[in-house]
Amino acid sequence: MLSFKHIPLATALAAVVGLTACSTTTPAKNVVTWNKSASGMVSDVQNIALDDRTAALVFIRPATENVANPDSSTNIGLDDRFLVSVQDNHYSASVVCAGDVALSAVPTAAKINDLDAGAVNLKLAAGETVYFAVAADANTFQPTLRQVDAQTAANLLQGTYRQAHQISRVQAHNCPEPVVAPAPAPVVPAPQSEYYVETRPNIRLNILFDTNKSDIKPQYRSEVTKAANFLKDYPDAQVIVEGHTDSRGSETYNQALSERRAAAVRQSLITDYGIAPNRISAQGFGELRPVATNDTEEGRQLNRRVMVVVPN
Repeated sequence: MLSFKHIPLATALAAVVGLTACSTTTPAKNVVTWNKSASGMVSDVQNIALDDRTAALVFIRPATENVANPDSSTNIGLDDRFLVSVQDNHYSASVVCAGDVALSAVPTAAKINDLDAGAVNLKLAAGETVYFAVAADANTFQPTLRQVDAQTAANLLQGTYRQAHQISRVQAHNCPEPVVAPAPAPVVPAPQSEYYVETRPNIRLNILFDTNKSDIKPQYRSEVTKAANFLKDYPDAQVIVEGHTDSRGSETYNQALSERRAAAVRQSLITDYGIAPNRISAQGFGELRPVATNDTEEGRQLNRRVMVVVPN
């Protein structure tokens, strides 16, 4: 039995090799090349697959310096975390979560971990692709970001290479679910009042009529004077004198009674105050337009009314 005890290490290794092969060769070393550049196409950044949770950021650094020094690259930070880097004559694209983000750019040469330096806030809509042109100072490599539109980005991308060693850390299922705005509450029309509401310009004449009567008592002449003064102040105005009753009595009777009351006020304006007849018309509505309940005396009294209405 072969023993490696007291045999120099080199001799022992030679003995092992002698046991496993008849001859020895020195295998060539595997040389691994990490190529950071790849040919890119405009369609690569215009057709990034996004969903209702994600957006895309594209950073384009046109060929201006052609500096081979790796420290000339620009590190892009998102919310104080490394996102991508981009070198001269290259572009990087990354899928990120939609929403409010803080975007920053620092030179690799700075060799700092503070990626939040000079960050600006940006709101990314789901499904949106936002493009930035990256420029770096030739001496300090201090970068600046300038947002550009899709057409400008397409022009800047011509001749640049994709930063091939970038892998997005964002997985769509890890992004917050989109906030769905609550459906607007259905518009519920305001309940209609059971009582009539006059919306036209009008003058209410506080003339109280006795039940079943249409004659104007002397104590209410001042109310008719109020209507006459209005017509004199506005000589071009034409009005309608409207008569109304409460609900006692038949509908037919109340209709006729309201017409008589309106006619009585109209005639008084013509005869007693000299208002031209063609400026005044009269109309009765009977019990059809109550402004208060007919279940009480006070309500019925309010419904037995005369209005001077300006129709236009």
